[in-house]
Amino acid sequence: MSKQVRYLTKSKFKSALECPTKLFYYGKSEYANLMDDNEFMQALCEGGYQVGELAKYYFPGGHDIKSLGYEESLAQTNALLEQENVIIYEAAIRFEHTFIRVDVLKKEGKRIELIEVKAKSFKSRDEFTTAKGDFIAKGWYPYLADVAFQNWVIERALPGHEIVPYLMLTDKNKKSTVDGLNQLFRIRKDARGRMEIFTAEPVTQAALGDPLLIQIDVSEFVQQIMTGSHFQDNKKSVEELKGFEARIAEYGKYYSKDERYHITTGTKCKGCEYKNAARPDLKSGFHECMAASLGTRFDPDTPTIFDIWNFRKSKTLMDQGVFSLRELKDLPNYDFYLNERQLLQVDLTLADEKSEVFAPELRNEMNSWTFPLHFIDFETSMVALPFTRGRKPYEQVAFQFSAHTLHEDGSMEHHEWIDTNQGVFPNYEFVRQLKAVLEKDDGTIFKYSPHENTVLNQIKTQMLDDDESKYGNLIEWIETITSWNEGGVKGSGYRNMVDLLQIVRKYYYHPDMGGSNSIKKVLPAVMTGDAVKKNYSRPLDFGTHLKGRVLWELNPETGKPENPYHLLPGQYGDLDLNQDELILEDANIQEGGAAMMAYAKMQFTDMTDEEREALRNALLQYCELDTLAMVMIYEHWESSLRIEQ
Repeated sequence: MSKQVRYLTKSKFKSALECPTKLFYYGKSEYANLMDDNEFMQALCEGGYQVGELAKYYFPGGHDIKSLGYEESLAQTNALLEQENVIIYEAAIRFEHTFIRVDVLKKEGKRIELIEVKAKSFKSRDEFTTAKGDFIAKGWYPYLADVAFQNWVIERALPGHEIVPYLMLTDKNKKSTVDGLNQLFRIRKDARGRMEIFTAEPVTQAALGDPLLIQIDVSEFVQQIMTGSHFQDNKKSVEELKGFEARIAEYGKYYSKDERYHITTGTKCKGCEYKNAARPDLKSGFHECMAASLGTRFDPDTPTIFDIWNFRKSKTLMDQGVFSLRELKDLPNYDFYLNERQLLQVDLTLADEKSEVFAPELRNEMNSWTFPLHFIDFETSMVALPFTRGRKPYEQVAFQFSAHTLHEDGSMEHHEWIDTNQGVFPNYEFVRQLKAVLEKDDGTIFKYSPHENTVLNQIKTQMLDDDESKYGNLIEWIETITSWNEGGVKGSGYRNMVDLLQIVRKYYYHPDMGGSNSIKKVLPAVMTGDAVKKNYSRPLDFGTHLKGRVLWELNPETGKPENPYHLLPGQYGDLDLNQDELILEDANIQEGGAAMMAYAKMQFTDMTDEEREALRNALLQYCELDTLAMVMIYEHWESSLRIEQ
């Protein structure tokens, strides 16, 4: 059997632009890849699959190349290209060691439009360049380099043609003129387990409404990339100083031979997806690179400078040969590189006896809070294709909140609201219901991260745009509990929400948190406290969906308390469901991305009442635990500081 040819595709080339060594690990099942699930989830949550399908309807009469095989798809494409005028979706083009599939290829005689479709928002052409307009903006470079790579392949595969490259993006200046645009395009798994789009009903022009995607000629940017004038020379990496065509040839050669590109380590390695934190049966490309570069100095179980929270001096230290925290600590002036919080993390991580730390200011901060204490959390969705008429791409949709209220006598209340009804824009009723819960007193309101503040300000803007006079009282109330920055002028309401994330960053550290301040890391850390164990090792006597549940259980294997999110029960039970469509495994939601997926799924009409109720319950119990997690953190702090007094 002949060995399968290894082609440099556009996704592989994009990976090589980040780090050429990644090509050696790309697509190999024996290596862990953190991006496999992340990119898939992002595409599902934001609607990338739907945008790609919608684009085809902007070019009617096209031929869809569905074959996955190289030779078959090439043969089908080449036969179609014999026509004078033709439109091809997923056109397969090969030149030597390179192979691409073009989202939309439109051929008119000797003129070919290369159209790359991205579920990325666009407002102005100015976004593509730096402030002075001389160079390509870093954030847009991967997208434009993708188009440039395809342009290069087609020019050589189809000589004698004029190639005009385009990006097709979601236009944030446009509003949907129809309801249910997003719901036209459904997602399911095909026989091979791959995601595919299907339509539940014929798609008409009336159903599509006015165009929401915009086609932008990016010829000038492609030319900049081809000539190497896309970045300032003094800001280019060693790889970026090479010519674009030379990089294609070099990367293609290494990939085709399945050889590892020479390893260079640096700050780029921090975000490497080929790490392995949870699968002992899989290899770690990150570890292999580090071991090759650092030799015996590298220990995969030793904390490194990459683990330091919000650390911006990794490059400086790596240039000095410093990588592990121990190497950093051995520097005579190691504290010079760290702020107070980072220094605390490094010292505690390397200490023989690890203990949590409370800054003295935390007690003063807590004494300033006013009972009753309200802990709130929102679930929201921002998708490329709007669910309802009059909304823009990637516009904020707030469909759920949870609120735990802790009174001074220790009693607890839980309030919740959710609207997952199809075709309903929930934001304004969301604010009304939230206001009804929080306006009864002047107790301190807590959020975790800036998300809730951002969402409320976005809804305020929506209200101002739609009808300020109609929503005036809600706008005024939003301003009492938020902070804002309008035109460089900052302001905040008298009851501005307290961000527990900022409190954690300033005043609290637990070694089990590592370099993260995420609530998903802080909660397991505080679960070791006596107060949390006492309060949650017995059935809860308050709450809605969590009432009666035990949330503190010891894991016999680790000797540590179980993460409460892992104790949430699935909601599907014995339901007979079609598992081919976009359905969450056992309706068990443990993070925000899954919540967004559940909401998107519930906007479709072809769902049984039983499945809808299961997803609704999963959303409610997840959001309820998010706010209860904030309560647990507070209770641990309050108990620990009271004992210290």
